[in-house]
Amino acid sequence: MKKIIDEHGRVFGKVSIIDFFVVLIVLIIGAALYVKFNVLEVTSVTAKTDTITYTINIYGARQFTVDGLKVGDALFDKTSSGGNAVGTITDIKVTASKQPSQTLDGKIVMGNYEGHYDLVVTLTANGTVSDGRYLINKTYELNTNSIRIFNTKYCTFEASIGPIATINSSAAPAQGATPVPSATPVPSGGIS
Repeated sequence: MKKIIDEHGRVFGKVSIIDFFVVLIVLIIGAALYVKFNVLEVTSVTAKTDTITYTINIYGARQFTVDGLKVGDALFDKTSSGGNAVGTITDIKVTASKQPSQTLDGKIVMGNYEGHYDLVVTLTANGTVSDGRYLINKTYELNTNSIRIFNTKYCTFEASIGPIATINSSAAPAQGATPVPSATPVPSGGIS
């Protein structure tokens, strides 16, 4: 029985081992190029952008946070958005914050949380909707009920993302998404 590699480094006594590996690498590169250009689906280079409207809910905010939010301000999430704006504030609804408290007879009731406010902030942003995912700036994913730390040029706060919807779009809303509720504007002098 013959050896696979002889004393001169040839496979079956005919082909050099180096030549064998060179031919093998050329075949692998040829197969990869064939798969890349003939087998894989070409993805779209441009994506259709939609106007995405969503709300964020801020609970127990202090007066300086309420004063720091203005309609028309850009909203940022520097930890996840790469420093890009994730929306523009279009509406702000402010209500007095409530907190559970115990009465003298031991009952738990919702009482006023003095000096704190609950806010529903409506935002719009340009983004894409793909397979039920909402992406702003092609990288920032919106997830209903996720808690994030946002900031404007005047304040930083923690908020949860509320309902998400698209405007003038052929894309269907994500499963479980509901239209953004109507909110009343805040007078420029303070809270409503």
